[in-house]
Amino acid sequence: MPIVTLYNHKGGVSKTTTTFNLAHLLVTRGKKVLLVDADSQCNLTELCLGRVIEELDAVAEKTGIIQDLPGTNILDALKPRIEGEVASINIDTIETVNLVPGLDLIRGSVDLTSIEDDIGEAHTQRFAARTNLMRTYVAIGDMLTRLADARGYDYIFIDLGPSAGALTRSFFLACDAFFVPVAPDRFNVQAIRTLSTIVSRWLEEHSQIRETYKSYSLPVRPGQPIFCGAISQFFKVYKGKPKAGFDVWMKRIPEQITTYLVPALEKLSTPEKNLCPLSHEEFIAAQIPDFGTLAPLMQEVGKPVFSITQEDTALVTESGVAWAGGTWTDAQKRMATYKTCLEQPANRISIAG
Repeated sequence: MPIVTLYNHKGGVSKTTTTFNLAHLLVTRGKKVLLVDADSQCNLTELCLGRVIEELDAVAEKTGIIQDLPGTNILDALKPRIEGEVASINIDTIETVNLVPGLDLIRGSVDLTSIEDDIGEAHTQRFAARTNLMRTYVAIGDMLTRLADARGYDYIFIDLGPSAGALTRSFFLACDAFFVPVAPDRFNVQAIRTLSTIVSRWLEEHSQIRETYKSYSLPVRPGQPIFCGAISQFFKVYKGKPKAGFDVWMKRIPEQITTYLVPALEKLSTPEKNLCPLSHEEFIAAQIPDFGTLAPLMQEVGKPVFSITQEDTALVTESGVAWAGGTWTDAQKRMATYKTCLEQPANRISIAG
């Protein structure tokens, strides 16, 4: 049961959109998937529950009573452990939201950062042998592991915020695999260097306490996520190829990975676990071109790009008339291209076990 994330401390790289679509793609393969919104911006929750939110807001407008969203949010799931009420999180109290058969969600909370300091203290004091803080340190990974075992999830996808804070670190260290979503521009390419430093530090610090926590019989995660490749997005194409202004930066992404990320991961690999089992040619897991008007349509209907129907398109036209003719034919081609692009990262996850 791999726990997977798309992580980049730089925002605006389409991590939420890709996470959403990738999870749906795996469901079409017969897999059972859990989405976890661990970003206080709650973009994944809004994408998944947009229609539900609209309906509840309409009720609130009529009645004056704010309606609760369905399911348990991630903050409420973690709070009993963070506040020291329980030794470990009772997963039986966690109510996930079923989105489609085979796909569930633990929704986000805009107040999630309220526990940032508690998680940070557990990390800072990780050597202190203070049982309460040690239990907090392992709580996130333990909760997700037991949820997967109890409810039969084949994959868990965590949507992380674009930060390098304590919460992001804890969720990242719970993972078995990670992708790096990146846009082909100067600052995204440069950010791979910083990303490599962040990830290297997290993994190294975790490795220092792993065996000690095991000796206390604490359910500590390995904290050794395998790099599954970069996902390059947000580029325009011309005659089937990336435009020159994007292509020049796309070619530099593997170079940055080779120079900075690979050495960091090789340093922390073990004979039993290679954290970067990819060849140079495999560093790019997918290249996903800008899919234009399909993006707002996906957000409107709450469906993966490749499942949008012709009838759905009527929701984003001023006339209320569905796309037809060449417009719909072009959309179908872009939808098919998008799905094909996602197949490679979907297959790549298997290297994490």
